[in-house]
Amino acid sequence: MSAAVAGAPPAARRPSPFAHALQRQLGVAVYLAAWFWAVALVCLVAASLVVWRVNGSVDVSVVQYARQATIWFPFSQAILLVAALLRPHVAAGMTRRTFLRASLLTAVATGVLYTLVLVGLLLVERAVHGALGWDTEVWDLPASADPEAGELLGLFGPAMVLANLSGLLVGAVYHRGGAWWGTLTLPLTVAPVLVALAAGGEWFTWDALDPWAGATAGVVVALVLGAVTAVAYVLVLRSIAIRTPR
Repeated sequence: MSAAVAGAPPAARRPSPFAHALQRQLGVAVYLAAWFWAVALVCLVAASLVVWRVNGSVDVSVVQYARQATIWFPFSQAILLVAALLRPHVAAGMTRRTFLRASLLTAVATGVLYTLVLVGLLLVERAVHGALGWDTEVWDLPASADPEAGELLGLFGPAMVLANLSGLLVGAVYHRGGAWWGTLTLPLTVAPVLVALAAGGEWFTWDALDPWAGATAGVVVALVLGAVTAVAYVLVLRSIAIRTPR
């Protein structure tokens, strides 16, 4: 018996509650992102072909029109993350702290993922247009700008990450206060995203000061609002009364 026990393979190490929660949340986020970009890519290619067929050239960026979707689709996903996974997480014996850490990391990682894909598609589109002799005008940028990847990341990334953090806060407030309070507080819980978009040049430009002032302002504002939103999310989620089945 002792020899059999000694020769038995070691039991598989179970992942920590944090690793388990993070794997589950990231898995859902990546799955939805794969479907989102698969559908978006088909739509973007089809739109480019239609414009080319009608005008004979495509002198504006078609990919740029996916930006709003890359902000608000993950935003809604973050709301559902809290609504769908918090109660089962606690019912399974795991802590709110574990859920908080995993959800915040998932929100940031999802925003970074969507930013990287969007910027990558913009760069590919620019290369294709350049090879065909077309322009690639992006409305959020100065007409003469030819931004590098890092500049595009700074311009588009902050609002995408902040939108996910704001989505977590919206979901937590709905969970905490119900439908009425969740809806009445939307101007506050969604405001960080709108402010970051405005600071990043979504509705007005900073060209008179500096062509890239909008990107710089967007990063600074998003960092500040991101920290405030994350703290608010932590405080609200910790105050939620969760009833689990006995």
